[in-house]
Amino acid sequence: MKLLSKIIKGIEEFPTLPTIYSTLSDVMANPRSTATDVANVISQDQSSASKILKTANSSIYGFRGRIESISQAVVYIGFEEVKNLCLALSIMDILEIEKYSKLISPVDLWKHSIAVGVISRHIGKSIGAKNLEEYFVAGIIHDIGKLLFLRTLPDDFNKVIRFSNENNVNLRDVEKQVFGISHTLAGKLLAEKWKLPKSFIDVISNQYTGVKDGKPNKLISTVHLANVVATMLELGKTGDEMVPPINPQIYEVIKLHQNFFTRALPLIIREYQESVNLLLVSK
Repeated sequence: MKLLSKIIKGIEEFPTLPTIYSTLSDVMANPRSTATDVANVISQDQSSASKILKTANSSIYGFRGRIESISQAVVYIGFEEVKNLCLALSIMDILEIEKYSKLISPVDLWKHSIAVGVISRHIGKSIGAKNLEEYFVAGIIHDIGKLLFLRTLPDDFNKVIRFSNENNVNLRDVEKQVFGISHTLAGKLLAEKWKLPKSFIDVISNQYTGVKDGKPNKLISTVHLANVVATMLELGKTGDEMVPPINPQIYEVIKLHQNFFTRALPLIIREYQESVNLLLVSK
């Protein structure tokens, strides 16, 4: 198919992740690396350094006092968490799009993705997840396939979205029919090109089922639930007016208090708004 070939070519020609991420990964792979070593790498990218510093000082982390340096942020937030934040920032910069579908803008889609990230982080905390930034970033990048379509085939994606909404048909089914590929598979291919961690690739691939190989997975199941909740709350836009169903199988690994969302909602909304201001300041 002509459109499928264009999408595959678009993935092949996509820029690689910025050097900062690979350099940061190399530095962190060295057990002798210090917070100063990590901070020196991040400081080479002023945009990332500024956003990480602002994030560290936000209410999301709730530290007392002010964090003045990147090395302090690394110590307080954590090595792996900072690397994941750099990954999210790098992907958001690469997927900055000028021309887009009339029915959905990249900013609206990023807002939805940030909401999924914030909600995932709260769920992760409630179920005892250790690396909360992994949950946050997994939510942020779960829909990179849609952003790929916006960048590669904006007019055609506009038609796909309109047909899906007007006929109440699953968006991915229409994508497969028109493009020959869904945004979940396209996102997986892009993530593989970037050599993203397998955990993130699995989230992108299985976000609508919440399970992998028929079994629930804490990270995948969390993003699955967070996506449904963010859609119901209308935080940002997904292009798909249908609220995806929740796979009840996810509750085997996600055990939340029955009033969890009622209690957490005010904080989720506040952190969502703050995260949007921090991460989308230049978009």
